[in-house]
Amino acid sequence: MAVAAPTTPSEHSMSLTKFISRLRRRNSKDISKKQEQLDTPIDTRPALIPSPLPLVLPDHQQALSSLGWTTITFPQPPPTDSSQDLPAPGPHPLQMAYEALFSASQAFFAQPADEKTRWKHKLGSEEGWSCIPGEKEFITLRTLEYCPEVLRGPAKRYWDLMGVHLENTLGRIATSLDIPEPDDAAKGLKKFVGPCGAMQERDEQKTATMLRLFRYEGWEAKEVAEPHADLGLLSVVVGNVPGLEVWEGAKWFKVEKEVEKTGMKGASLLAGRQLERLSNGRYPAGGHRVVSYGDPDGGKDGEKRYRFSIVFVLRAHEPVVINSDELETDITGKWPEPVLGLTAEKLYAKIRGAHFNINISMEERERQRQNVRRAKEQIISG
Repeated sequence: MAVAAPTTPSEHSMSLTKFISRLRRRNSKDISKKQEQLDTPIDTRPALIPSPLPLVLPDHQQALSSLGWTTITFPQPPPTDSSQDLPAPGPHPLQMAYEALFSASQAFFAQPADEKTRWKHKLGSEEGWSCIPGEKEFITLRTLEYCPEVLRGPAKRYWDLMGVHLENTLGRIATSLDIPEPDDAAKGLKKFVGPCGAMQERDEQKTATMLRLFRYEGWEAKEVAEPHADLGLLSVVVGNVPGLEVWEGAKWFKVEKEVEKTGMKGASLLAGRQLERLSNGRYPAGGHRVVSYGDPDGGKDGEKRYRFSIVFVLRAHEPVVINSDELETDITGKWPEPVLGLTAEKLYAKIRGAHFNINISMEERERQRQNVRRAKEQIISG
């Protein structure tokens, strides 16, 4: 997605917009048909209040609440006017931040394995460097204290800028749900951000939120991150080459390939399972996967091809107490399972226990998958 961008909508960009609009309409119709077939009640809650998400094109606005994902588009500066003695405006700050972080990430992963091993993972795969042969290697950053020097400055800048952006996005989402005082940082959905919005200095200041940098193997056509939905509030994914695919209700949509065709620069915004719970299902968790489309040259030059990506995962601040009564409106409706007096940390633990982790070894992943399956079977059998 890091390609040159036109200043006016291209034919491809209009095509992407129309495609997303069709997905929304078709998804709505498909859901209605399935509900009729299953003889289950159709959702009669009022429509969301229009509340434009920042950096999301007008025709892409409803995709997040319909599909669990949408596209962020960074405005591009107009061509330089040589007739005016004025400095040309630069790219959007978030775009400059992710470009700098990509450069730093590539430098980190290019190091010898013994150097990267100094930052070996801890807390499972929740912090530090990990390698899964045949798929990817990645480093999870939680604070500056356990962060390689080459990554510190770029990671801090990107995290802090993205934290502000997603806090503003949560405010807009709260407005759409008619949650009172949506812009108050201590209320509504924004209260779940707190210190998570900035990259903290020391280990003891660690929050639930994280920044992950990936280097996926890209010289063979294959799936390198299996289908899943993130567990937090919101996630933002940006890749240097296409690979992210999102679930559109019937099949996988090659979102980054489509964005690349438009010539735009941007990222993918995904709703997580925490937001799904806190919105009482009005914002579904966005299913996605990562694939390698293979090396078009067939590896003839002997060079390995990689996809680098940056994933920012905003999770609810763990000590915050959840009371679903405070989030209940006509638009959210009543919670089938009210959440009262539960901390965000405990809610996250319940969500995590119902899913397996895709960023661990294949053997451990399969064990978790089996445990999750057995737990679901026990619930069904009573």
